[in-house]
Amino acid sequence: MIDVLAVVRPEDAVTDFLSVLDPARGREVHLLAAERGIYLKLPAGVPLEGRLAAIAALQASSGESDKPFSPATAAAAIAREAGAVPFTVWTHHPSDTRTTHGRWALDLTAAVEGSVRYTMAVSTPPVVLDPVEVAASPYEQERLDATVQWLRRHFDPAAGRVIEVGAHEGALTQRLLADGYSVDATEPNEDLLDRLRSNVSGDVRIHPHSFEDLATTARLTGSAYLLIEVLYYGQDLSLLDRFPTDHLFVALEAGELARQVWPAAWSVEEEIELVPPRLEDLSGALLRKRGSRGVLLRRQLPAATR
Repeated sequence: MIDVLAVVRPEDAVTDFLSVLDPARGREVHLLAAERGIYLKLPAGVPLEGRLAAIAALQASSGESDKPFSPATAAAAIAREAGAVPFTVWTHHPSDTRTTHGRWALDLTAAVEGSVRYTMAVSTPPVVLDPVEVAASPYEQERLDATVQWLRRHFDPAAGRVIEVGAHEGALTQRLLADGYSVDATEPNEDLLDRLRSNVSGDVRIHPHSFEDLATTARLTGSAYLLIEVLYYGQDLSLLDRFPTDHLFVALEAGELARQVWPAAWSVEEEIELVPPRLEDLSGALLRKRGSRGVLLRRQLPAATR
């Protein structure tokens, strides 16, 4: 059996999963650090001091050439490196008050095929959640409704197709279709893609494209691109310039949104709060919902054409 620590940063393995690193468990440990794009194998015979030293060396390295893992590429790496050996994935709790960590846990759970266990980031009963919990969550229902209302204030459905990047299981997609929009919905995760195809119907085209695909080999033309709760994994924002549209609707947790640096070709036309953060009790677990803020980006015209 292999224990896979799929964490956001290398140091999380020590602060959050020290007991899993303990060689007394008699297991090989794999460390996947998402932000750094690192995959490290720690054999069963390595003492704790050796494991900690290896992690410290990773933390101290520059990381200049790192390519972060997305949940999909992380799940693929785990399956590839574990091979035929059974494994358990350990990751952050979906209720983690560090918003990037909680979101990572939710999305990784949806991507991994196999057992996933969490640390307890808050004092709530342990629970393995549905990756999104949309149907049961008043917060998620409000967030999705607010997103559609925001889009409707700027774009009539008759204005043309919208491109939804990272549609997951289609909760937002189906709302857009019900409101009269024509949608190209994209989802690179194969499991989520199957659920998306089963969950939506109407004037929709479904594609297995990633964020990077849409900016390079699989460009889709539409009146607007929707990047709703997807820019959490260090995507190269310069690729936004390659999207064949003049309007980008972006939604993120407020802190993450504030850290984004938009390419010079784009100007912020509007920033609004879609839904504030809150605590929500679901299935006996008190979950911290991070809130969502929306930014409408408009492509600036070249100076010569103004």
